[in-house]
Amino acid sequence: MGVRRRGRRVVIGAVVTVTVGLLAAGVADDIHVQRELHRSQTQVTATRTMVRRTNALLSSTTRSLRVTNQGSDATQANLAKITTQISAAQKQLAQAKAGVATGEVVLGAVHSCAGGVSRSVAALQAGNQKAAVGALSSVRTACLDMLGSGSGGPVYPFDFADPSVIDVKGTYYAYGTNSTAGNIQIMESTDLQNWRKAGDALPTLASWATPGATWAPAVIHLKRSYLLYYTAATSGSRIQCLSVATARRPQGPFTDSSKAPLECQTTLGGSIDPSPYLDADGDPYLTWKSNGGSGQPSTIWAQALDNQGTALKGSEATLMIRPSQGWEASVVEGPSMVAVAGSYDLFYSGNNWDTSHYAIGVAHCTGPLGPCTKPLSGPLYVSQASFEGPGGAAVFTDAQGNLQMAFQAWLPGAVGYPHPRLLFVRQLAIVDGIPRVDAPG
Repeated sequence: MGVRRRGRRVVIGAVVTVTVGLLAAGVADDIHVQRELHRSQTQVTATRTMVRRTNALLSSTTRSLRVTNQGSDATQANLAKITTQISAAQKQLAQAKAGVATGEVVLGAVHSCAGGVSRSVAALQAGNQKAAVGALSSVRTACLDMLGSGSGGPVYPFDFADPSVIDVKGTYYAYGTNSTAGNIQIMESTDLQNWRKAGDALPTLASWATPGATWAPAVIHLKRSYLLYYTAATSGSRIQCLSVATARRPQGPFTDSSKAPLECQTTLGGSIDPSPYLDADGDPYLTWKSNGGSGQPSTIWAQALDNQGTALKGSEATLMIRPSQGWEASVVEGPSMVAVAGSYDLFYSGNNWDTSHYAIGVAHCTGPLGPCTKPLSGPLYVSQASFEGPGGAAVFTDAQGNLQMAFQAWLPGAVGYPHPRLLFVRQLAIVDGIPRVDAPG
């Protein structure tokens, strides 16, 4: 989404923010009360000790990283990223400690979630990426319990920005911006609520791309191939450009043998946030954002793709929308086009990505290349009680034929870097021609 935040990716997202009761009601007698209190006090003491020890481990790891001054540039960049992740984990553990002190979190969940974070950090420091990912995955349920996933909270408790979701015969695949899990994160689910890590969808980048700077992936199935479009920075000028990789399976691995980017728009500040879609006849198109430059604002563009989906078709891209409403704060990005009821709806994000003002808008388009108009005077979806700054909407059809919207958002009170952006899913409905985001069940 914005050029300012690429590379700022936080993997460790065990944030503790949801308050729950500490003891069950209806204790039968004084003896039972005393037993429950004693057990709870023991849990509090054990959890405080665990948090204190984990925090000490994180501090020690941070100090070790600070004195590391040898190795390649890539290694140094990775160590810097890990240091940032550890800093975020320390803040999150401090929140856990505060919650324990006031009895506002589930003690067992704190113990399990924070323990997994600690193991993941240790694995990262040892250079064991696979073990780090495994440690986070093993405590996913505990962390979700603390985040309130059953009441409109996230469906995955760790950083998963710029999501894209596709349905393949009842199995859903979600793709997200780079992290320690790899260049392109990939997860699997059969119900859109329970997700598991499935590795790195793009283990090897094109020769012109810079490692550690890949984001905003989107996948489409075309003929017999799966096509993954993504943003990458060039190795020399660091201009942000679009590329495409192919695979025979949705889980990859995708390969990109391109010698040059698919699109760059260097005079407009670079190109990011690619999103493919099909028209009513099944022909492929691509929409994306130019960052802005040479006196031009950020702009969302679209262009037809060739039959293979690996090259743009025609000589020029079509301008779809630019910022035109106050809530957008001169920013439109993160497009996602979908054919709905005989027309095309272009979902997009507006405003500053790292604030609670970030929101999701929609435009109606008369065809796959527009023209497009904005039917609402404001955004379609804004900050709610369970999250802030929603954006990066990816609209897709589930196995039952329902429209769904995956998006990223911050937890309340934890907006902006270095906090993680978590994955949320909501069902969409069309009411009088206008998309509506249904409340979570």
